[in-house]
Amino acid sequence: MSQTWGEYKGQVKGFIFEQKEDSHSHKEHELEDPTSQKPPYYPPAEKEFISAMQTIANRFGKLADNDGNGIWVGYVDKKNNDNYKIGIYCEHCAHYASENVCKIIKAKIEPGGYCRLAAIPSEYVTISKKKNK
Repeated sequence: MSQTWGEYKGQVKGFIFEQKEDSHSHKEHELEDPTSQKPPYYPPAEKEFISAMQTIANRFGKLADNDGNGIWVGYVDKKNNDNYKIGIYCEHCAHYASENVCKIIKAKIEPGGYCRLAAIPSEYVTISKKKNK
């Protein structure tokens, strides 16, 4: 049985889901005052991923490499984050709780770090496409 958007939204706590608008803007991936900004858009599959990861963390505890849960987190700090320049880092992630805290991994995080479980809205990621000649 399918759920309505309202029913689904009510089941996933701690995340803000909103319909995507056609335009967006960002300056070098710096987030402005959150009270003046619309919440990020998460497509349906990403919403499911966010919810599933939170469910796993709630059931088994926050995740870490080699913790016996079988999920490799692969967290790296900002210094080792090769994807920082394109906007892939913890502060943009749906699992980001605060400067040093993630909702789903045990590691003390940095806002500029990232892990392989990141859920980052596409409007925060900048990838330039090169044309082949």
